[in-house]
Amino acid sequence: MKVLVLGCGEMGTSAIEDVYHYGEFDEIIVGTRNEKKAMQVLDTCKEKNVKTRAVKINVNRFTELVNLMKEADVVVNCVGPNYKYEVSIARAAIQAKVDLVDINDDYETTYEMLELDKAARHAGILIILGMGASPGVNNILVRAAADQLDKIEKIHTAWVMSGTDPGGLALSYHLLYSLSGRALTYQNGKMIEVNSFIDGKEKIEFPEPVGEMDVYHIGHPEPITLSRVFKGVQYVDDKATFNPPMINDWILYLGKMIRDAAGPVKLNSMKIDVMDFAASYLHQQCKSIKNIPHEGALRVKVEGCKNGKKRSVFFSSSARIASGTGIPSAIGAIMLARNEIDKKGVLPPEACIDPQDFIFEIVNRRNVAKLNGWIEG
Repeated sequence: MKVLVLGCGEMGTSAIEDVYHYGEFDEIIVGTRNEKKAMQVLDTCKEKNVKTRAVKINVNRFTELVNLMKEADVVVNCVGPNYKYEVSIARAAIQAKVDLVDINDDYETTYEMLELDKAARHAGILIILGMGASPGVNNILVRAAADQLDKIEKIHTAWVMSGTDPGGLALSYHLLYSLSGRALTYQNGKMIEVNSFIDGKEKIEFPEPVGEMDVYHIGHPEPITLSRVFKGVQYVDDKATFNPPMINDWILYLGKMIRDAAGPVKLNSMKIDVMDFAASYLHQQCKSIKNIPHEGALRVKVEGCKNGKKRSVFFSSSARIASGTGIPSAIGAIMLARNEIDKKGVLPPEACIDPQDFIFEIVNRRNVAKLNGWIEG
């Protein structure tokens, strides 16, 4: 079996290391524009009898990408930002007829990806959509909670990201693109529009070292996919904040600057794309923050009924962003390679991943995150 990992940033590196240490692949191929970085990562993967190679590729070159994908049995997409590359990479996987796991967390792109479901099923492949931390781990924990109930009424997901652990530059593009303006939440059977980091303020207790934080509605895919998978649910939200919360304000301010810009900005007499400038500025500002824990956290709450009585099931966890995002995508690829998932089409994790198997892999086998769970009457 061969696995192709696209991207070699922080998320991609975690995925590469995980498929090497925990997968049963005969060959690991890394497709990236930074061949030197990929070789450095693969140089650490020499203990096992696994072939490794790095291939320099521009994912915008569709035919080249399709041909590379045809060499693999499963593909992990860690190229970002998702709104730029996600859909075209998925189309390449459909043409190559190869299973794909991605870490998409853009809600607008999620709608585009779901429209590829018929084409993916016709190609006989599965695209696991949003197999990171949030969405991803969040969604699978919702499935685990929902399995404890007879009826699901409300689903709440929430997360905190540490400003001292900002990921790669691509993540800053995503934050400004998806989290700086309108957001969607699901209420009374329909999607409604809200404002990121403004509406829906709620105080939530997260596991240590994060603690209690105020969270807000944000533009993320969870309400879209969870409301589709869990039929009859009346309410689904996804709320978030950054630690420290001033990063929320930076995202809102820079996002408005991008939307209001009439063209490039001038910096030292040079013209620079306003998104490029804002993303770089946000990334550098986050990297300069001190005295904040590196760990982020997430929490899900599913409300419903069990044996005719009201019950709420909770899960919470904490981890670093690179491992918390890259490793779930690797687990998805490994499960596909083991033929542990038999579905086809474009599906979110909550629709195709067995939660018990996943929790064993990420918590017990890898010890990536600490997991808490409880039920309240």
